[in-house]
Amino acid sequence: MKKKATFIICIISLLLIGVIFYGIHLNQLKEEAKKEAEEKRELELLYYDQNTAFALCYEPKKRFFYHGIEDGDKNQFIVNIYAYNNAQSEHELSSDEFIDYISEEYDSEGKPKIYSQPSNVKEYIHWYNTDGQKGKVVHDYSICFGAYLMEKGKPNYWEMSYEEVVANLEEFQKDPEYIAFMNG
Repeated sequence: MKKKATFIICIISLLLIGVIFYGIHLNQLKEEAKKEAEEKRELELLYYDQNTAFALCYEPKKRFFYHGIEDGDKNQFIVNIYAYNNAQSEHELSSDEFIDYISEEYDSEGKPKIYSQPSNVKEYIHWYNTDGQKGKVVHDYSICFGAYLMEKGKPNYWEMSYEEVVANLEEFQKDPEYIAFMNG
């Protein structure tokens, strides 16, 4: 009888230990899933900010995912970059720098490049969402550039080739009347 009671106690103890370990394992799985969801959300928000700031995607639902230069509006992102470089003098972002960065989603180690953004790209995105007033400065610059093009009898910049937009932006920045356009 004593052996039988000891055996039952051992079985119950083993079952209890098994249930405890199973509970711990489920809790670890739950924590891992929560961590993965948080990391995924963080990545989506980084993509959203980048895609919005650089005009890489206009569909709000799709902004949460990687978009390369071929997906974006090249003419608009170059206007955005010129607006940024014009609006502040602390940092400068070149279009070549941005195109090189955005040309591939992953780095050589297979990690999303957005986690290791060049400082100039990161500074631009921060500026766009703060001092750039979530695109207001870019919008105003675009309006002034469009008015400049219209005054010169040129087509809208979205109807031009990328090279034509860059050339016209250079002329716009050098034009003596440019200050008048930027000041309203």
